[in-house]
Amino acid sequence: MTLTWLPICLALAGLVQDPAEGHRLLRENRLEAARKAFDAVLAKAPQDVDGLVGAGFTALRQERIPEALAHFQRALALSPAYADAAYGSALCQERLGKTAEARRLAKEAVRLDPAREDFQTLLARVSPMEDSIPPPPPLPAELRVPFRTVPAGFQIRDGAGWKTVYLKGVNLGAALPGRFPTEFPGKEVYAGWLAEMGQLGINALRLYTIHPPAFYEALREHNLKAAHPIYLLHGVWVEPPPGDDFGDPVWFAAYREDMRRVVDLMHGRASFPPRPGAAGGHYRADVSRWWIGTILGREWEPFNVIAYNRRHPGDSDWKGRFVEVRRAHATEVFMAKALDTFIGLEHDTYHVQRPVAFTNWPTLDAMTHPSETSFFEEQRILKKLGLPYTEEVKSEVFDDDSVSIDMEKFSDLPAFRGGLFASYHVYPNYPEFINLDAGYAKARDEEGPNSYLGYLKELRAYHKKHAVLVSEFGLSSSRMPAHWQPQGMTHGGLEEKDQARLMKRLIRNIYDTGYAGSIVFAWMDEWFKKTWQVSPLELPPERKPLWFNAMDAEENYGLIGHHPGAKGPNILIDGRADDWKNIPTYLKNENLEMKLFADEGWFHVGLFWKGAVDWNRDTFLLGLDTLGPDLGNHRFPFGVPVRNGAGMEFTLELSAKSCGVWVDAPYEFSPHRHPGPSRTIAHEDGPWRQMQTETNRLRVGQDLTVYQARRYDIGALHKGTQDRRDPAFDSLGEWMDGPGFLEVRIPWTLIHVTDPSSRRVLQDPADLLSMEDHGSVTTDGFRASLVRTRRKGPEGPAEVLETLPAANRNGIPIPPLFTWPTWEQPRWHPFRKKAFDAVRDAFAALPAQPKPSAP
Repeated sequence: MTLTWLPICLALAGLVQDPAEGHRLLRENRLEAARKAFDAVLAKAPQDVDGLVGAGFTALRQERIPEALAHFQRALALSPAYADAAYGSALCQERLGKTAEARRLAKEAVRLDPAREDFQTLLARVSPMEDSIPPPPPLPAELRVPFRTVPAGFQIRDGAGWKTVYLKGVNLGAALPGRFPTEFPGKEVYAGWLAEMGQLGINALRLYTIHPPAFYEALREHNLKAAHPIYLLHGVWVEPPPGDDFGDPVWFAAYREDMRRVVDLMHGRASFPPRPGAAGGHYRADVSRWWIGTILGREWEPFNVIAYNRRHPGDSDWKGRFVEVRRAHATEVFMAKALDTFIGLEHDTYHVQRPVAFTNWPTLDAMTHPSETSFFEEQRILKKLGLPYTEEVKSEVFDDDSVSIDMEKFSDLPAFRGGLFASYHVYPNYPEFINLDAGYAKARDEEGPNSYLGYLKELRAYHKKHAVLVSEFGLSSSRMPAHWQPQGMTHGGLEEKDQARLMKRLIRNIYDTGYAGSIVFAWMDEWFKKTWQVSPLELPPERKPLWFNAMDAEENYGLIGHHPGAKGPNILIDGRADDWKNIPTYLKNENLEMKLFADEGWFHVGLFWKGAVDWNRDTFLLGLDTLGPDLGNHRFPFGVPVRNGAGMEFTLELSAKSCGVWVDAPYEFSPHRHPGPSRTIAHEDGPWRQMQTETNRLRVGQDLTVYQARRYDIGALHKGTQDRRDPAFDSLGEWMDGPGFLEVRIPWTLIHVTDPSSRRVLQDPADLLSMEDHGSVTTDGFRASLVRTRRKGPEGPAEVLETLPAANRNGIPIPPLFTWPTWEQPRWHPFRKKAFDAVRDAFAALPAQPKPSAP
């Protein structure tokens, strides 16, 4: 017997245990169970390096540092090229305060696997930040201005002259599935994205915040070999100051320090450690030659601005070294100081200037909108008109036409040659006045009325002094709309073909109205994002990145989509049953078979039958018990005369004509229909409802015009194929039928699953204190029951033909439990949405320069 065969023979003899089980338990954070599993492996195979590393990480998480280090060192002795063993050893040495040894081991881990960003992060954390920063460059005698703005747009120095360019760009958020926005990818991922962005045909990329060194290294390498470089619009992110006090010196000192970091890292001269929620490391890639401009800050809410202005009432002038502002309120003076500070940091260190702006959006524009009233004005008008109103006093009121931050008040001083510009996030569906102001609806393009175009025209015409950049705009391909728009440019609820078609329209609208550029939001879908409609049903919130919510508009803006399935869809909704072959049967009889499958985005149902089904009279009802058989409604909807032993929270109506989800009334989540709680209770005969969402609340304009609320039914499932090769492809497709077969997928939120990765479902406290006080509990799994019914006429009673499980004299017995494994890391795949090609084509059709008629 050779040594090569020994492990195999031992395994066959049952003497060696597989460490994979221990690693699975470790991923699920079941530390004591993982410890026992690894101890069992090492008791029979002390030299199993996978077992040693697993035991090491388990001990490390349990704060048993010396024991963890011993395991890692033993693994390295047996397998010196095991990168995770070096990484684990480095973590232990860091915990023990032995920084130099931790640095040596982290360098070894990076050498063994340079693509691992967690290795890179550790190395940055244990490396001296002050080491190896290049000395400050000698200040050139002449000020360098590689880029500038004029009222028409951005200009690039081209030899002895200036070339005006139209910016065609995309916004980059970097959170891959399973990660929060500051858990950045590695260099290979960035390089791949930049290559695809080159195929998209952009010339500008916007960052909101500092990324790790890997991004800037990848950008430099890309641009040095690319025929057309990608210019960078860099942001300096900041959270609101405590108490909305922009004058807080501690808060502004931290803001200024981030400004300094951005300036230095863009010149390849920065080192700083990663901080909670922020990147760090050694920045040595000088990308300043492609740094076309900076956008400071974030979208500020009107209440942030009003609160600070109340502390410092009255208007004033302010003049700095590079920027001045006249007749400005306190927040505008703060903005001028921030701009002046940032310009000075690069000017004084590198003797370079370039364009700069602050983030703005329509809620803070300087125009007046007659359809918009303040919260308190609106309540007074509603009371006067006899309509529902509230006397509640809110501390944070979203008054979208109550105050402005006006770039027209700002001017460049002679010492500043880079130029200010106005930067706006402009979407077609929010704020409400874009939809409701009658003047905007009069605008038309070649496709007809266009309120978005009307607003773009007025906003651009207002700004006489500066170039204006639409630095964020886009449309979402989510299942559910979050906001209505009169020409169909809704916030979500768009099929990919419609998203693509409308994105082309928006890009042309922005160009035709004289803007300096258009920056698409966003490069890719990010699972951590949330919209107000669904965020109450995403519990616990810290696990949201682990699953995909097709219902969430904010989560589905990307040109690149991310869906469950490591190599493609787990179940492709296409009316073909091939991908169900390996799915275990859940229930079956001689005529019917039901299969169930759960993944990171959907609950899937496959229904199979023998013989013919008369779809003019037959319907299948699938009762779904999500919280245990003793809770929920024991009676099916539509008068079906059979009792279900398992109480149901939901019923799926399945036929070849339509499919839909019905919710038991006490469990409905619809804040506009009832105040809650959404809580399942045991009962026999309560009503069933199809869920709705309210996208636009009732509004009243200054002229007393009443704008009615808008609501959508969201329980109806959409028929369509998910096969992208099929000309009939429909990205919103949720069910299809084929010969003797029907398949359906249901978004988790639609059946009140608040976190499929830990099997948590909605169950509000019985004493719900507020609509923000939602709760969830862990379920063991689901129980599904199937009833096939037939009606003799449209209004005739429903006759039960057969059931799964088979009914007895007491009705349908309690079905078996269907459960699914929890997970700590999702499996997913990227793909290009239809909008990718549409945006590429739309940008390619635009001239390289802004429209000559721009102001």
